Amino acid sequence: MRAFGRTDLSVSVFGLGCARIGGIFQSDTGSFLNLLAAARDAGINFFDTADMYSQGESEALVGRAFKNSRSRVVIASKAGYCLPGRRRLAARLKPVLRPIIRRLGIRRDRLPASVRGSLAQDFSPAYLRKAVEGSLRRLRTDYLDLFQLHSPPAEVVERGDWEPALDALKRAGKIRHYGVSCDTVEAGLAALRFPGVASLQFALSLIEPRAAETLAPGVRAKGIAGVARECLANGLLAKRPDQIDLAAYCHSADEQKRREEELTKYRREAEEKGSSLARVAMDFVAGVDGVSVALLGARSVDQLHGLLGL
Repeated sequence: MRAFGRTDLSVSVFGLGCARIGGIFQSDTGSFLNLLAAARDAGINFFDTADMYSQGESEALVGRAFKNSRSRVVIASKAGYCLPGRRRLAARLKPVLRPIIRRLGIRRDRLPASVRGSLAQDFSPAYLRKAVEGSLRRLRTDYLDLFQLHSPPAEVVERGDWEPALDALKRAGKIRHYGVSCDTVEAGLAALRFPGVASLQFALSLIEPRAAETLAPGVRAKGIAGVARECLANGLLAKRPDQIDLAAYCHSADEQKRREEELTKYRREAEEKGSSLARVAMDFVAGVDGVSVALLGARSVDQLHGLLGL
């Protein structure tokens, strides 16, 4: 367990990222509830979700899993993205669509953008208040331990009109703490200038270590919590070589060659340590000064246990 920045929260070194919890392309809801319970039984108490994950189903499943043990877990959610109408419709029709999609073998990554719909963002005070109320309802709780702006542009963070709204939600007891989940260094650095920000979430891995130099020093200096995501580089650091299509992860032949050399090097180093590449990658992120919790992504109990060495 670690202190979560300057808050009164204590969090497990590894948390569970819940982006793949739920969804019409995934398995039945029972398997997700088993995964959440297994994570808690393994000592994980930090669960990071968002209102847009699986059109709200991720939050709903987290709420179901911990409705009788709310005080034993730290629930972090996010808002700022607006679901297009077709995704909202899909959310309502999930019980009907899920078996059809499974029978037809339709994959999420094969859907054209015109079917998925484009995402807009809204960080206005009114929208954020509405989003928090929606998250509380789906999570079956009367408070969020952590509420985060979800990938705001740097200029939105700098404007700061979201801060009074989140301070008001905090005074009302709807949220205990708030932070920013950033996609760019510029947005992260802008967030560090606001005294009410309790956490900063950023991507960090062995093959994408830039945040350790650009954002972690500011996190340490401010005494806030660092939440590291994509610690396994979207599976590149966890899958076997024969399971990886590097071309799908890279934008050019040069990048693909560089990634292949990096992965070969890190696999060799892991073997020399008598460890798995995934474990070395997890320990690297958890060992960065300023990281309070490192998020793991798992889709099954077996996958989670494999990552944790159970």
